[in-house]
Amino acid sequence: MKRVQMAGLAMGVLLLTAVGCSKQKDCRCAVKGSSVVRIIKIEKGECEQITTYSYHDNLDSLSVDTLYCTGHEFAIDSIFND
Repeated sequence: MKRVQMAGLAMGVLLLTAVGCSKQKDCRCAVKGSSVVRIIKIEKGECEQITTYSYHDNLDSLSVDTLYCTGHEFAIDSIFND
């Protein structure tokens, strides 16, 4: 009986640790037609939820592009992670 209680307590602590810690996530994002990949850090949510990129161009007008993001590592990460 004591083993079951200890196992339950250990599982509870493990669950609280996993849920309670907020960890930043690295998202790899690019605009369609561009070879530039930007790494964006987010606190919560999914990378796929980032869908637009807003910026001011040389004429100082606001432009919005569709942004494609993923949380999966790919070849660009080999440059940053030696």
